[in-house]
Amino acid sequence: MNKRPGVTAFLAVLLVAALAFTTTLAIIETHRAHQAKSTANTRSDVAKAAAALATLLFTYDYHDLAKTQQQLEALSAGGFAQRESSQSDAVQEQLRKAQAVGSANVKEVTVSDASGSRATAFVIVATHVTSTQGKADGIAYLLLDLQLVGKFWKVDDVQNLNPSAQPSS
Repeated sequence: MNKRPGVTAFLAVLLVAALAFTTTLAIIETHRAHQAKSTANTRSDVAKAAAALATLLFTYDYHDLAKTQQQLEALSAGGFAQRESSQSDAVQEQLRKAQAVGSANVKEVTVSDASGSRATAFVIVATHVTSTQGKADGIAYLLLDLQLVGKFWKVDDVQNLNPSAQPSS
């Protein structure tokens, strides 16, 4: 009978160890799932902000350029916000003279990096412009750098990868 208490104690310790191991694995998997969901949510938020700004760059009506400017400012940060603000009057004047109306449709957004408070997105935009000079359709390829400002992703820099398709501002 002396062996039974030892076997029982050993089995109890083994059971506790197995339970601890299983609990640890469950916690690790829960953490990984939470991280994956968080990363997916971040990438989705970045893609939405990038698509919104890319659309606004090519969507305007010379009758109400102030509205477009306000929307661009809301999605802009850092260097892009400063450039946008400094060039706004000249670009708006050109659009008024040409009586330009532009529209855009985002075809694709690829988030290539989203870590911490910085992100990069590649956006393909189909554009249509009607002006006193006629109508034009095009495709714009944009590389956007975004930064997290508070709870919102804002665009810090825009690179037009095909300069023949000029954004409105």
